[in-house]
Amino acid sequence: MKPIITFNAGSSSLKFAVFDDRLVQLLAGQVAGYGPDALQAALAEIEGKGIVLQRCGGVGHRIVHGGTRYTAPVRVDQSIQDDLEALRKLAPLHLPYGLGALAALRKLAPDVPHIACFDTAFHAGRDDLHTRLPLPRAYHERGYRRYGFHGLNYEHVVRELPLQTGMPLPRRLLVAHLGNGSSMCAILDGRSVETTMGFSTADGLLMGTRTGAIDPGVLIALMRDEGLEAEGLEDLLYRRSGLLGISGLSSDMRELLASPATEAAEAVNAYCYQAARYAGSLAVSIGGIDAIVFTGGIGENAEPVRQKILAQLSFLGLSAQNVHVVKANEELTIARHVSTLLGQ
Repeated sequence: MKPIITFNAGSSSLKFAVFDDRLVQLLAGQVAGYGPDALQAALAEIEGKGIVLQRCGGVGHRIVHGGTRYTAPVRVDQSIQDDLEALRKLAPLHLPYGLGALAALRKLAPDVPHIACFDTAFHAGRDDLHTRLPLPRAYHERGYRRYGFHGLNYEHVVRELPLQTGMPLPRRLLVAHLGNGSSMCAILDGRSVETTMGFSTADGLLMGTRTGAIDPGVLIALMRDEGLEAEGLEDLLYRRSGLLGISGLSSDMRELLASPATEAAEAVNAYCYQAARYAGSLAVSIGGIDAIVFTGGIGENAEPVRQKILAQLSFLGLSAQNVHVVKANEELTIARHVSTLLGQ
């Protein structure tokens, strides 16, 4: 059977992986940068292993946002590509990379099936209570609503945790996807109920360089008092805040944990406190928490962060056997969707 190739294009790097027809990973890698150079470097590494893009069984693409229409993986033709391009305004800092890679790879391999897999899809189908913003109703119909992100990895955790524990999936599950971009999701019977990211990927938890949720009055004041317009505000909220902004040192949790600086400790403590505070609020949406899963670069590797968060959640009564670590794997979820959609 022909292999499946997956691509995950971000603002600073391009991740790729290759799977056989049984979804066994044959290759995985990451190249710095984005655009044609990054794609060529990734393809060179893939083809160096004897795998040719034009002869693979299918290509899966991580697309950050599917809007209200794309709530499941879809095989992309030119009509769908054009439709997705119209969604750029929903995630202007993320969608251009995924859509750019999708368009370029479709040109390079037009006869190969290309499947778009959406980070918002796992959260689709939630009721109005969990998606409506407190704005005039007309804005909701225009697409201003809470979508949620990191869905491909949340989907992976739901599938992987029972395999890892040998036990059924806990009914009330809290998953903490902690990395440079961070979010949490309250999952009931395997389905997303509530999540910290909403309309944008800057919502919710404090992150590496993003603010997370912030008083909208602060934004108005920054625009009025500091003369910040849309681009400057966007740069501040997405690239100069979070762990980097508080510490003044780094957005990398490893560097902050190793630093003796007071500012580094303040950033780490703020991160852990916010995570615990959001975990407590998410427990309300599913009536308690039976188990918690840490995933993502920080969630998997920074034990001091996990311990600080859990210490502040001791009132929930979670025991050690109800706390798990699951390695993030968006690529496997994408490959599985490609395989399913193509009937392999």
